[in-house]
Amino acid sequence: MKYFLALLFSVVLFNASAQAQDYKKHTVKKGETITAIAKQYQVTPYDISRLNPDVKNGLKEGSTLLIPALNKVAVKAKETPTRVANTIHTVEPKETLYSLSKKYNVSVEDIEKANSAAIKDGLKEGQQIIIPIKGSGVAAQAKAAEKADAKKGVNAYIYHIVEVGETKYSIAKKHGITVQLIEELNPAVKDTLPLGFNLKLVDNNAVKGQVASPVTESAYAEYIVQPKETLYSIIKRSGMTEAELVKLNPDLKDGLKDGMTLKLPSDKVAALNDTPARTAPTTITDLSKSIKKSEPREIALLLPFNMSRIESDTVRRQLLRSDRFLNMTLDFYAGAMMAIDSAKVMGLPLKVRIYDSKESKNGSDVNGLASSLSAADAVIGPFYQSNAENAAALLASKKIPVISPLSKDEGKPYNNLFNSIPQGDEVKMVMMEYLKSKHGNIIAVVDPKKASARDFIKANCPSARFIDGTPTEAILRSYLVAGKINYVILESESTGMVLTTTKLLVSLLPDYQIQLVVSEITDALENDEMPMERLAKLKMLYPSGTRENDSQEATIFRRVFKEKNGIMPSQFATRGFDVTFDTILRIFQEDGFTEGADTIASEQVENKFRYVAENGGNYNTGVYILQYDEDFTIKQAQ
Repeated sequence: MKYFLALLFSVVLFNASAQAQDYKKHTVKKGETITAIAKQYQVTPYDISRLNPDVKNGLKEGSTLLIPALNKVAVKAKETPTRVANTIHTVEPKETLYSLSKKYNVSVEDIEKANSAAIKDGLKEGQQIIIPIKGSGVAAQAKAAEKADAKKGVNAYIYHIVEVGETKYSIAKKHGITVQLIEELNPAVKDTLPLGFNLKLVDNNAVKGQVASPVTESAYAEYIVQPKETLYSIIKRSGMTEAELVKLNPDLKDGLKDGMTLKLPSDKVAALNDTPARTAPTTITDLSKSIKKSEPREIALLLPFNMSRIESDTVRRQLLRSDRFLNMTLDFYAGAMMAIDSAKVMGLPLKVRIYDSKESKNGSDVNGLASSLSAADAVIGPFYQSNAENAAALLASKKIPVISPLSKDEGKPYNNLFNSIPQGDEVKMVMMEYLKSKHGNIIAVVDPKKASARDFIKANCPSARFIDGTPTEAILRSYLVAGKINYVILESESTGMVLTTTKLLVSLLPDYQIQLVVSEITDALENDEMPMERLAKLKMLYPSGTRENDSQEATIFRRVFKEKNGIMPSQFATRGFDVTFDTILRIFQEDGFTEGADTIASEQVENKFRYVAENGGNYNTGVYILQYDEDFTIKQAQ
């Protein structure tokens, strides 16, 4: 027994001695950090923290750390996926989120999400920000690399030998790719990163084709700015960024003017000429006075009843109490039936087919219904934009117009797809055009967090002057002009900033003509702390896809609807009536729905329809400019 204990003790001493030879000791000095110590010994911070768990609570001066020898450096286990995408961009002078979104073909919102903390106070020159790849980072990059590598004479891959102290993150950042892509291309390093491992990486220059031949003067052409054309429409149709346009045309800094000659790349001029700027008709036409009853017409409604879910009266009652989507569908249907009844009263030879589209966000039964829709003169629905696009694609060869009745999303354009709800930028554009037509003094008070809003105003209303953040009375006075209407655009979702700014504006009303302008009604404006009287005094202006209508016709519609359904019409019921009745009247016009869509503007109970054909799609620009009045009513601005 004694011999066994002695042998065991000697083995322990031997192992301890061997272990001691594999590590060094370091005494922490004042002000030292783990990163600095790791760099000193050519190891990683992870290697140190692995052997010294207490460092997570911070380093203490005089404490002793174990430092692994170079030949015993541990490799960090699978790193936390980062938000780094394929590009780290250093912000240059005058760059904006809007210009970056155009440059890298990603949305402003995606850039903001990827850099929420870094840009909370706005972009700063020299700042490094992450540009997220559009779509799935790993899938998109891997596929792009594979496609590029398949081309003759192109090698899309490079190789990197892992050195001491390197991590997957440091390698990814160095080569402008993602940690996830490294793991996708090198499955063996999913959980470890061995020293000396030969990593397969992507050569971004080869994949993106960043090496471009010099542009000669002959590659440019002149473009004449058309009447009522905006910088926003030129950016949208040409695919160029504001920064690129200004670089070629410095005079744009003073604003876009009718008849101005722009120097642009030849292919961009061709794109602008191929998709000329279209302005929606301004005169409202009473379609009921020009209908043609000589031939019967047919419409189809694709509504998401999802009848298969309703197996019993009990289930139906439960869904009616809890399913908002079903209730919205039924309201829309009730309004549509009112429109169909009105068409019958007018004696129109109309045939109506109503189908259950069995719709959800993820799909619908449109494919199965396609053959039944082939005789329709117009199809209303489905509700979700992706499903409406699918219907348009299926019916494109027959040139059957598909009206998307409720979606605000801007998806893939089709020549036969008509988006009946005005979309975000289109709504804001109408507001900008209205303000410019009034020739007032335009001031934009913008929250630093609303960089995209600032960029939009700057691009489409060059005369606007900007105040960043909550203003003081002195600052406002320096921007306001006496004897002239002052439009103050307020872009903020901060309740505090909105309350403070509006209070200051009201206090300045005795000295200046001021009208408050917002791009949408936000929670900050509808907050209980916001006095309605204040907004009324400022005659707040805002754009809206619907109007407040107290006309005799609207009153009759509401009364008849209540008589038929027992309740007053909701916004979805009124929407169902307006879209359906407008579609019926349009298919009974001399030129039918499609031919007259962008030449005739119409108006129903609460909605206006002014379709514009742009970039292969059709978009409703029927937007109302509404204002709060001093008697606390909402009316259309003049």
